[in-house]
Formats: sequence, C-alpha cells, structure tokens
Amino acid sequence: MDAVILLNKPAGITSFDAVARCRRILHERKIGHTGTLDPNASGLLIILTGRYTKLLPYCVCNHKHYQAQFLLGKATETEDIWGNTIEENIPSEHTQEELDEVSRSLTGFSMQTPPMYSAIKVNGKKLYEYAREGKIIERTPREIYVDHLEVHRIEGNLYAMDTVVSSGTYIRTLITDYARKLNELGCMSALQRTGIDNLSLEQAMTFEQLETDPVFLRPEDVLNPDIRLIETDMPEYVRNGRDLKLDADSEYVGILSEGQLIAVYGKRVNGYYHCERGLF
Repeated sequence: MDAVILLNKPAGITSFDAVARCRRILHERKIGHTGTLDPNASGLLIILTGRYTKLLPYCVCNHKHYQAQFLLGKATETEDIWGNTIEENIPSEHTQEELDEVSRSLTGFSMQTPPMYSAIKVNGKKLYEYAREGKIIERTPREIYVDHLEVHRIEGNLYAMDTVVSSGTYIRTLITDYARKLNELGCMSALQRTGIDNLSLEQAMTFEQLETDPVFLRPEDVLNPDIRLIETDMPEYVRNGRDLKLDADSEYVGILSEGQLIAVYGKRVNGYYHCERGLF
C-alpha cells in the first residue's frame, strides 16, 4: 500500500512503536517516518508507506512548531521531568517583560549543544548509552534557528512555550538554555509537535481513525517546499531513468505526470537533472 499518513502520535510510545502499529493496521511491511518524536512527546508524525518511503530524504523537516510546558526551579539529567533530579531551588518571580526579553534573545540563529540523553551517535554509540553508563561525552554544538519563541507563566512555577524551530533543535535543551538566561533551573514537563512547515496537527489522524476512516495525503503535500514541481510531457523518459534538461534552478525537482508525482530529480553540474528516486 502506498500512502502518506499524518499521525497524531500519543505520548507514552516511541516513534518506532508508532510506525509498528501503523504497519499492523495497514498490513504494510515497507514503512517509515520522517522525524522522531520523543516517547513522552505527542503530536505530528509523518509516516510514509510502500513506494513513498523513497521520499523520506525529501520531506519537509524545518519550521517545526512545538507547544511545550516547563518548570522553573528544577534540573534533571535528561532536561525533562522524566529524568533523575540533579538540583532544585525556589525560583524567582519573573515579569512578562523579562520573559519576552529572553525570548527575543534566543530568536534567530544560535549554537545548541545536544543533550547527553539523545540518539546522536559518537564513535558508533548513542549518547544516551554513554549517559546511562555515567559518562559525559564532549558534544559539538550545532547551529539551530528559532523562528518564533513565546513564553508565558501558567501558574506557580509552571510555564508554557510556543516555538517554531529548525530541524534538529532539542526543545528540552532550548528550555534549559531559556531558564539559564533567567538565572534559573528549568526542565520540560510536556511537549507536543503541532506543525511541520505547512502541515498541521489538525490534519493528523489517531490510530483509531487510521483503522476506521483513514484520510491520506498526496506525496507532493509532504515534499520540502524548496523542491519545485514540474509537469512532464515525456513520462517514458522519467520511467526509464533518463536525464532531463529542465528550465529550473532548484537543487531538486519533483516530476509530475498527469498530476501524479512519479519521480524526484537532482541537478547535476552539467545542468541536467538526474533521477534520484522513481515512484514506479
């Protein structure tokens, strides 16, 4: 079965488990997702099945929209409430003006050091495996981009964060950094991914809806917006994997035939486009 699924992943299961459940529902062996959500996070997960799994490298991945909650006055090993507490104190009260000032300071490009409890591999081993052994590994900071960041107090020491970030940004680390700028301790207490680029959680299905009344997207709906879509009048050339001379300036193009996506082509140095993935 060839399908593009927007899933509303519930909290409490891994992205791998979510994919496995979709596999059982759809009876499809070839299946994968485009971007991991932490087990304790909920929200939007893009899942591709059948021949559409070939599109995994070309799907939307930036402008990820998250809504999170966090506590001030507490720090944990994992930077969220599900980890062991390493320090606690009584936080100060902060005005909305202070919160807005810190939000502005973290908006735009910055460098973020990945947390030890993450799946990033160092010397073939995941960081969280080192962390569970009590080892701290030096991590190379990564450039991230925060497009939007808004924080307000809910009650007591509990705060809400609404943010749009680039791919690879760790929200719990963003919260830790945010709290540090307030001269506070902080840890994430809830996380939901509500959007990826032009895709919204409102479009997503639960497992129950996938079983009873599924609604699938077109493959081009989840393509990176930088990929230009071009209708071809030579589909046989595409199906034979032949290079194409196209009037385009983007690195990748999606080739349509009678409105159906049939391939993704990449630009070569000689100006021609070469077939990267064929959906046939």
